[in-house]
Amino acid sequence: MVESMLFAYFFHQVTLPSSQVQMEKAAKNGAQITVELQQGPVQSLQQGAQRVPMLTLNITASCEEDIQLQSIRVRRRGLGSSSDILSVYAMSDGQRLNRGRQLSRTGYAQLQFRNVQIPACDTKTILVLADFSPNAAVAGEHWMTVEHESDIDIGDAGISLVRSSITPSRHQTTGGRTRGSITVEYPSLLRTVRYGSNRTVVRVRLEADGLDDHLIGAITFTNDGSARDTDLQNLYLRAGRTRRLSKSARQLNGDTVRLVLDPPLRLEKNQKRLLELQADVRASRSKTLRLIIEQPSDIEAEPARAR
Repeated sequence: MVESMLFAYFFHQVTLPSSQVQMEKAAKNGAQITVELQQGPVQSLQQGAQRVPMLTLNITASCEEDIQLQSIRVRRRGLGSSSDILSVYAMSDGQRLNRGRQLSRTGYAQLQFRNVQIPACDTKTILVLADFSPNAAVAGEHWMTVEHESDIDIGDAGISLVRSSITPSRHQTTGGRTRGSITVEYPSLLRTVRYGSNRTVVRVRLEADGLDDHLIGAITFTNDGSARDTDLQNLYLRAGRTRRLSKSARQLNGDTVRLVLDPPLRLEKNQKRLLELQADVRASRSKTLRLIIEQPSDIEAEPARAR
């Protein structure tokens, strides 16, 4: 499900002047960020590819104060159709920062952020990724950019936008056969979730279609209820009562947890696997739990080679 790729970035910088309004804002508090955009080189993708890197933003804050990132408006460009892309989202340090957003007909997506901070004198790298449709047009071309400083919302700080030049050799193109997919079901829990240690908080059944075997390297769960952070601790995945599949995560990261499967779990064509998410429940009765795999690319998988 996930297109495994290595990207080398080749670019030259063109500094774009900040708007007069942003310069006036920056003068009030002295805070400033520099946003460097990088597009990846040409890459041929299979239809249905997921977590495809489309744009890298290196955001550097000046030393006056920490900067709170509110939103970024990105735009798809190229000869392909926006409908070829199912969703666009941002990640940093292996964590998805927002829910996937569909592109508008004109190719725009507004990525909203919560609790994303760039410390003073520091740089944060944010990747903008896309999930492609299994029906994406063959040879469609796509790339993404941030067009204007005003498309980045950081409050009153000033913005200096720096980006690589765009050439046809740096487009993403789709082609090749459709990749296999994994479907998700949520069987009922055998017991009510209560306060205590090592509780089963969700059961998940994964099923592969008949196209590919998969190696699943990590799964991200999102709590669609109200529990956050330390309300769930020592989270891990297991198969059956004793077989531990993942490393433990100390606690929720906000409302999500990413669990790395070590070694990767093999899911063969037409196979079903039942997994259970275990956790120490430390939430009060007023907190709610509804753990889900929010979007398909939260299952990080790649086609498995034949044995």
